Amino acid sequence: MPKLDKLTFDEMVGISRKMFYGGFAFLPFLWLVNVMYFFQQSRKSSAPKQLKQYVLWSLGGCIIWFLGLTIWYALFVNERSKWGALGDKITVVIPKGS
Repeated sequence: MPKLDKLTFDEMVGISRKMFYGGFAFLPFLWLVNVMYFFQQSRKSSAPKQLKQYVLWSLGGCIIWFLGLTIWYALFVNERSKWGALGDKITVVIPKGS
């Protein structure tokens, strides 16, 4: 990606929009990159409203994905053995023991 100081705000909005919509294709990492890449630019008073929206929406999407994956992992680790055959089918490596 080009350096931010060489981009116009319209180009930044276009890139940020593409990264935001790309995150819906099960690529939440793209939302995180969008936030990290454009956060400083979106905080400027001269930044367009659309850039700020895409950065904030990307941050929200990234947080929701992180919470969802964390909850799924916690449930899976703690409840897998109670799920019986289904728990075994969705497990890649079955741990020894209980």
